[in-house]
Amino acid sequence: MWHRTFLCLLCFLSFDVAARAAWNVKKITEVEGFEIPECVVVDSKNNKAYVSNVAAAVEGEGYDRFWADDGNGFISEFSLPDSPQRRRKRSDNPSLGEKKITPKDFARSSEEFRFSGPKGMCILGNSLWVTDIDRVLVFSLDGKHAPQVVEVPEAIALNDVASDGQFAYATDSAAGKCYRLHAGGKHEEIPAPRGINGITFHKNKMYGASWGLSDIYELDRDGVKPPRAFGLTEYFKTPDGIEVLDDGTFLVSDSEGNQVVTISPDEKTVTRIIECAAPADIGIDRSRGLLFVPRFFESGVDIYQLSR
Repeated sequence: MWHRTFLCLLCFLSFDVAARAAWNVKKITEVEGFEIPECVVVDSKNNKAYVSNVAAAVEGEGYDRFWADDGNGFISEFSLPDSPQRRRKRSDNPSLGEKKITPKDFARSSEEFRFSGPKGMCILGNSLWVTDIDRVLVFSLDGKHAPQVVEVPEAIALNDVASDGQFAYATDSAAGKCYRLHAGGKHEEIPAPRGINGITFHKNKMYGASWGLSDIYELDRDGVKPPRAFGLTEYFKTPDGIEVLDDGTFLVSDSEGNQVVTISPDEKTVTRIIECAAPADIGIDRSRGLLFVPRFFESGVDIYQLSR
């Protein structure tokens, strides 16, 4: 009899652990006023978020128009929303209300510094790194230095960019490559799957989402080992952005699948947590537990509170 009781207790404990491990999201606000927002990156230190705007001028239905050299690109910034504690204080005093978040220009294409299709972004040091079709732009966050261009001569369609804290890495979706970028221009090539899109780092490991192969991969940032697939193609159409939470849970946006999902740290369980139209390259604010989801075709960014 005791062993049956023990098994029941074990099953209960296992279920309880699984239940506590699940992540939940609650939409707290949305920010409007963008033009084809592709990526959100968060600067928690300075209480800001940055949004890349493709702002394609070419009409049509295909994706080629988002890679046109039209000089229309720009980058927006906005202040991060209040912490949960501040929001609770506001709810105690209705006269304070909930402050509307309004984006403003951080950088816009001009005759002096022209750019067209800004997409993936990351922060490295005091700089914002941004892919722009076949090159990478570097902006000073404090505005003390003029923007710079990192040329990538072999590039065809640079998409996302991420940092391991030492280098910036950029993906080339058309070539199925990833590059470790160097200021001097001699970049190291890293094997990547066809259609590689979003990339991120977690505990010294590099992960990427393949738009073309509908799967998630672990990449070797030193370029020695080939990409390792998770084997989750049945759950995705076109994976786009990818982030990893502190507990090892993956967050992935699926653009044509119209969803954002979590993948368990063991890479086996996929759970849809958000259903929305064409989510692009997501961003997270770890200090506040916030998830930012750009709606590519709807000119908005939704902000969700992550909780367990």
